[in-house]
Amino acid sequence: MKFSRKIQNLIADFRGLPRDDSLSKSRDERSIAQLFHEILKKYAIKSSVEIAEAVLENWPRIAGNTLCKLCTPQGITAAGTLTVKVQNSVVRQELFLQKKEILQRIHEICPQSGIGDVVFSL
Repeated sequence: MKFSRKIQNLIADFRGLPRDDSLSKSRDERSIAQLFHEILKKYAIKSSVEIAEAVLENWPRIAGNTLCKLCTPQGITAAGTLTVKVQNSVVRQELFLQKKEILQRIHEICPQSGIGDVVFSL
């Protein structure tokens, strides 16, 4: 059973224990997962899974309707690099030439993504 601070101090006085005169608030216990989720929500931080889903969903808009059929986003590294698998070197060269535009579209779609670079691999 949880008692108020006033009752706890009364019991402490009775038992000869030190009183708790701090100004801190007594809060309910929460799990680390709950706290982590609240922090992500409070600061509008998206998890890497949500960012990857947003990129994959909007891939035709990011890469363009023609090129999106010839390449697929593979994942995002901890350093914020998006890895894209391409079918051949011609597609890789075309995507490399459009790298700035691709990054710009990613930042428009998902501003808090943290993606700073794109790597194209065969």
